[in-house]
Amino acid sequence: MNRNMRHSQIILLCSILLVLVGCHNNAHLRTQKILKPGEKVYSGSGVLAIGGAEEDWDNIGNTGVMGLRGEVSMLKGSKDSEAGPYFGVGIGDDGLGLILGYDYRKYTGQNSGSLKKLGAQFEVNIGEAGQAFHLRPSLTSTTKRGKPYYGGIHGLLAAGNLEGRLEWEAYASSEYGYVYYEEWIDYRFKSLGAGLTAGAEFLTFNNNSIQLQVDVSLVKNSFSADDEPPDIDMENVNWTSWHELENWGTHDDELMPMVTGSIGVSFFKPDPTSKESFEPLPTPGYNTGQTQTQPIFDPETGEKISGTIRFDPDTGERTSSAVRFDPETGLQADAVPSKKELTYGEIVHEAKGAAGRAHNINNHQYCGAGSCLFSWVGVPAAFLYVESGVLSTLNPYDPFYAELNPNQKAVYRGAYKKEEKKLRRKGVYGSQLFCVGVFFLGSMFGGAL
Repeated sequence: MNRNMRHSQIILLCSILLVLVGCHNNAHLRTQKILKPGEKVYSGSGVLAIGGAEEDWDNIGNTGVMGLRGEVSMLKGSKDSEAGPYFGVGIGDDGLGLILGYDYRKYTGQNSGSLKKLGAQFEVNIGEAGQAFHLRPSLTSTTKRGKPYYGGIHGLLAAGNLEGRLEWEAYASSEYGYVYYEEWIDYRFKSLGAGLTAGAEFLTFNNNSIQLQVDVSLVKNSFSADDEPPDIDMENVNWTSWHELENWGTHDDELMPMVTGSIGVSFFKPDPTSKESFEPLPTPGYNTGQTQTQPIFDPETGEKISGTIRFDPDTGERTSSAVRFDPETGLQADAVPSKKELTYGEIVHEAKGAAGRAHNINNHQYCGAGSCLFSWVGVPAAFLYVESGVLSTLNPYDPFYAELNPNQKAVYRGAYKKEEKKLRRKGVYGSQLFCVGVFFLGSMFGGAL
């Protein structure tokens, strides 16, 4: 296979993909785990949609909905529901666009023991053609550790007021021959559909998950415009492309299939206020014979004493309340040793160890590999994730960290995040370099064939 033929095949493949993708969307990747009240989940996902619209109707076939997209979302759990905003960028027929949306889902089926999520995503797609609104109601089953698979049904409703360019042609028997016309028109778009959802969410660890999802839908689109055909002198014109249309200004697609694949990762953050206190519990009393503590009087003065009188078991004399005795032997117990002052090196060592234990190298390798698949948005997003230190796994309720003073906590945080960033770089960038190497070797050996 020579190099020119290989390049031609690559160009053909890219052309096919450009025709297939970016026409519509029927998928949003969200965790299917039930969130606890106050718990938050941050997710990132890539979506690739194929189908969903017919070929352009004289260049008017743009739905305004981004099919190839990357999304970042946040959900917060409450007593019986979850909700939160999401943001994304995508590619449609008119190029790069912006996606803004909101997600709400209610937990149902508690009485039957089969929990489900019922809700919808509502979004607006903003591109050069204008704004399109997209609503996706859904009902899906839930996941938990040991039960990764889920399924459900969804609906689709989209509408928009858009602008598109029409290209027309006419044939004149005179010396002019073919004549081309071009104009921009305003048109309306509507779409209605429904389909099935199936996926898997792997909750290997408590604080993150990897998710794969496939959505299959049938949709029907319609386009309508109020503009009139071009006004030209028809005296010498034998044929025009717009006169072949039975209904000028309207067009309805046949029922079209759409298949979407999605991959994403989620990071869970428990509600800080729900954490149990690490304060030590009070020392239990040994006065089991009475339900209430009896008052104690000084045997010499007869006055009531607040606190507890202790006596030396050898001499019988009253001792300081600070002196403690072993309840089994009655002998004086050794004083509680003073707490050792931690050194800088010990704090740093403990912080690095905690960062290493919390690090999930598999998830970061998947993140690096996934960013290569959606390189136009994945690589920059992966870079920001690694270098910004967002979604840190530092646990402020770790017993070791909780007992440090403010200065020691600052040292711990700095060492933890430095080690965390080092480990993230190794997992994400290492996978990206591996993908580049595989692509480079494939190009070399493929070109040599």
